[in-house]
Amino acid sequence: MSHNLPSRPHGDIRVQRTRQRLRAAILELADRDGYEAITIGDIAALAEVNRATFYRHYEDKEDLAVDVLVQVAAETGRMAPILGGSAPVDLDSRIESGERLFEHFARHHRLYRPLLGYSRNRRFMMRVRGLLVPLVRARIDAATDGAWSPREWPPTSESSTPREAPMPPELVPVFAVELLLGVVAWWLERGVPYPPRLMASWFIQFLFPGYFGVVGLEHLLPGGPQTEGPPPHET
Repeated sequence: MSHNLPSRPHGDIRVQRTRQRLRAAILELADRDGYEAITIGDIAALAEVNRATFYRHYEDKEDLAVDVLVQVAAETGRMAPILGGSAPVDLDSRIESGERLFEHFARHHRLYRPLLGYSRNRRFMMRVRGLLVPLVRARIDAATDGAWSPREWPPTSESSTPREAPMPPELVPVFAVELLLGVVAWWLERGVPYPPRLMASWFIQFLFPGYFGVVGLEHLLPGGPQTEGPPPHET
């Protein structure tokens, strides 16, 4: 999926350091002045690079903000995956991981509220979806060795409701990402009325039974059936 992003160099440690400085710069500037007031020149000056260097890495400041969010989400997942993982769920560590993510949104609310809030930036949202959805899909694939498909619904043959067509696999991570972005938008628009840890706990409480059930990973839930691995998938 293309979002007309520039081709970014990868691998070179100098490149990674430059991008790290640019990410730090937009966060500092947004915290101080608000996202709307930031210019490319401001970012480049604070990161101690020239504008040409900025444009070798990012198309615009929205592109840089997307990279900030995706990097934070990826790092949070590496520390303790909120979604996925191949071992039984350590609920405390997942809540702590989610807490770090919500803390990031709260700390940098002047960056994220105009981008994720109800007056959201549509281009930013498209870019974020285009990168976070594959990230969540990769978590599911890693937890199942790629051998999964959404469960049929209703779940029992005794139900009087006719079974519907199974959910397309590509829709599962979309539901998870849209839930996260919607919850964060609601939270930021209301001035962060609840602490990050409580938001993380509620998010996981709401998401996990349905999300893990849909992809057939009930055995990874706290108190779920203890098995050696994912249940066999019908072919």
